[in-house]
Amino acid sequence: MQKFSLVIIFLILFGTGFAQKDQVKFQIETPMGIMKGVLYNDTPQHRDNFIKLVKEGWYDDSPFHRIIKDFMIQGGGNKDGRPDPGYKIPAEFLPKKHIHKKGALAAARMGDNVNPTKASSGSQFYIVQGRIISDAQLNQMEQKINQTAQGKLIKEYITRPENMSLYQKIDSLQRCRNVAALNSCAQDILVKMEAEGETESLFKYSEEQKAIYRTIGGTPHLDGGYTVFGEITEGLEVIDKLAAVPTAGANKPIETISMKITILNN
Repeated sequence: MQKFSLVIIFLILFGTGFAQKDQVKFQIETPMGIMKGVLYNDTPQHRDNFIKLVKEGWYDDSPFHRIIKDFMIQGGGNKDGRPDPGYKIPAEFLPKKHIHKKGALAAARMGDNVNPTKASSGSQFYIVQGRIISDAQLNQMEQKINQTAQGKLIKEYITRPENMSLYQKIDSLQRCRNVAALNSCAQDILVKMEAEGETESLFKYSEEQKAIYRTIGGTPHLDGGYTVFGEITEGLEVIDKLAAVPTAGANKPIETISMKITILNN
């Protein structure tokens, strides 16, 4: 039991990204204090774009424009009022490696209805505060993530020309709103897909990830839907101070809270 506790403490102090070598380090200066962190190497498009914007001065005096206590703090617009540079970054989802733990640095994006590929904003980001999460809640999140993934796999499978009969059957059951028969049919399709080697392994949080969510918390309902491309390693208490500021409509801080970001080793 003592050994497991030491592992948890080590993970909390150094984060789950410590195994990556030669990580780019950054610093965010705010009126509430300084946060320091690292960018992940296995999300290279987001890493390189973030570095480029920082070096160009995009984030100099950039405001945190959306703050929700126990959830996250968001910023990324230019001080001149531009919300983003006018382009998007392709999603780089790695939920088995990078989770929305407290301190996670992730890319904001438009909703699925106007952004089906879940591409990230060119500059908007958020830092997770979150809250403590139980194992029962994590089990529910695993089910949700797997159901979403299975739904996408089934849709891709039944829309192939050779599987048009399956598509027509699913379509008919949906029109009749026969939920029981639809679920049964979906399970049969998954069995068929598994036999043909068409399915992926189910998503499951590791014990280390569960320990992090149980101790420092986070926002697991965002896992697999937004790109996590770095983390805060020093100054987690600054997140709490920023998350506690008074806000008005659209969760915008009543007083302007600006930042300055610096790359420390690149």
